[in-house]
Amino acid sequence: MEALELKAEARQTTGKGLGQLRRQGYVPAVVYGKGVEADPIQVEAKELRKVLAQAGTHQLIALQIGSKRPRMTLARDIQIDAIKRSVLHVDFYAVNMREKVTAHVPLVFVGISPAVKDLNGILVHGLSEVEIECLPADLVSAIEVNVEGLTELDSMLTVADLTVPSSITILSDPESMVAKVEPPRLEEALEEEAPVSAEPEVLTGAKEKKEEEEE
Repeated sequence: MEALELKAEARQTTGKGLGQLRRQGYVPAVVYGKGVEADPIQVEAKELRKVLAQAGTHQLIALQIGSKRPRMTLARDIQIDAIKRSVLHVDFYAVNMREKVTAHVPLVFVGISPAVKDLNGILVHGLSEVEIECLPADLVSAIEVNVEGLTELDSMLTVADLTVPSSITILSDPESMVAKVEPPRLEEALEEEAPVSAEPEVLTGAKEKKEEEEE
């Protein structure tokens, strides 16, 4: 998978000055890694959003800091403003291309399950991503999950059923459910679950007269 390019600058601003830096359109960040001294940097917020939207935390980012040689990194800790949803800070992990890394990769569901199409089953997704381990150059943007093999109700796919290149090891629990076709909900079951409203008592003329005589 080809690395995405991102330009950055060395950062001198720290502490209380970070607020002003963000108002100027930059996001403070840091580059760290095994045997690498942490390097504070700043990145244009607009360009950073574009790259992170595509790379997430599982695609290589070629980080160009000033005139230095690009460094292959992975975005790790991404801090997001809870209200504005803007990026506040990013930790970039400098990878060694000869050493394996771990990453969470999204699952993409493809195909149509015959159990859904012909038996009115309901397709339920158990996972949206899995954790993998591989060399940085072998990272993938997503793992496809083909549900066309789910031909019966209650049939399912687990992590062990996922197909990935031999260079990738899936670390997630192999027994975890990825997708399952559940039986359709019958109308009778829905009627039983529906709450029964209590009807108000209606007094007939005879009953009203009897109650008046008792009084």
